[in-house]
Amino acid sequence: MMNHDKIVIIFFFILFLLVQPCAGETEWIDHGQKTLYWGQTVNINDYTIDAVDFSPSRFTDFEDDWVLLEIYENEYYSDGATLAINNSHTNNTAILCKDKLKIVVKEIITGFDIASPYVVFQVYVLKEEPVSTISPEQWINETLEFSKCVSGEMYAGDWINVEIRVKGLKDIDLDIRINDSIPTGFELVPDPGKKLMWNMALPDKKSTDLRQYTMKATKPGTFTIPCARVVLEYRGATYTKFTDTSQIIIHGPDINATKTAEILENKSIAVTVSVKNIGDRVTMVYVADEIPENAELVSGDLDFEVVAQPGKTYSNDYILRANNNNNIDLPPVTVTFKDNREREYEVKSEIVHVAVQTPTPTPTPSPTAMSNSTQTSEITEPDNSSITEKLGSIIAILYNTICKLLNIK
Repeated sequence: MMNHDKIVIIFFFILFLLVQPCAGETEWIDHGQKTLYWGQTVNINDYTIDAVDFSPSRFTDFEDDWVLLEIYENEYYSDGATLAINNSHTNNTAILCKDKLKIVVKEIITGFDIASPYVVFQVYVLKEEPVSTISPEQWINETLEFSKCVSGEMYAGDWINVEIRVKGLKDIDLDIRINDSIPTGFELVPDPGKKLMWNMALPDKKSTDLRQYTMKATKPGTFTIPCARVVLEYRGATYTKFTDTSQIIIHGPDINATKTAEILENKSIAVTVSVKNIGDRVTMVYVADEIPENAELVSGDLDFEVVAQPGKTYSNDYILRANNNNNIDLPPVTVTFKDNREREYEVKSEIVHVAVQTPTPTPTPSPTAMSNSTQTSEITEPDNSSITEKLGSIIAILYNTICKLLNIK
């Protein structure tokens, strides 16, 4: 007898555990069984359920009859569904009104032998979670897994695969939107115009979705991979979640080319071409320059090649002479190099503007310069008496000044 009692207690304990809702699963509040005749309505909380139509009446009742229900929320149309029993094309259960109302049809009665067709169904309303007990961030973290995976190190020009994975953690139907972007200095391949936006549905916690795309870096360096964003709406609230940012190292050579010029005597121009490897891998650099139309090469070489080590600068000098006094535009120098994957790159320097002729200042006419007119200037003899009088006045002034300084009367 004692063992029998223990078995009964254990049985009911297991049964109790089985009927308890699991953590994170949807909980419904049962509002009982309702009977609704054609044209009638029934109110459940904020919802009004209307029996809009039934399958056509026949001489006898058939098991595959259907009913069309419309649901209004706060007097506004919200949703609708056609439900049936024993019908391979139509279910007897519908979850409506943004997953907040569930209807399970038990019986549909039609036929000429009754006054009006009617439907018998069970109504459930989703149990509302207290909004104040959980933050939006905590709710979406418990509802959705969201991650972005990118390789850690690559070479410039290599295709880099990006994976965005999203997984539902609760038995609720979610419609989500995902947006992503690429770092500056990267481009999408093979479709540069591809939009990194996706809309998708996750019907339950077993649902997983994966989105992939490829991109490539146009130059070496260390870059920050931006975070992706997922947005979803649930029960009138909007939730947002971001992936973590990450770093990616891109290897390879990268050449910066510059050209400078200095004006010398006799319309000569000293030109310096410099190349610097700002990447992190060695490369063979080929430099090709050209002479402008109104100049000629005096000394030095226009073209050169060099093994450019990372972080090093290499220069080449030559001298040009201008053929006239017109200003000269030195064309950009062209630099070609290859990376470790034998991909070839080309860079150019800026155009250099050179002012060959230095403006000569206009001389100021001398007061004693003769006039260019046809009139002849008259030359006269100096007046000796006038000169003597002026000298006497000057001597007298000097004498009086010296006497005052020496106190001589």
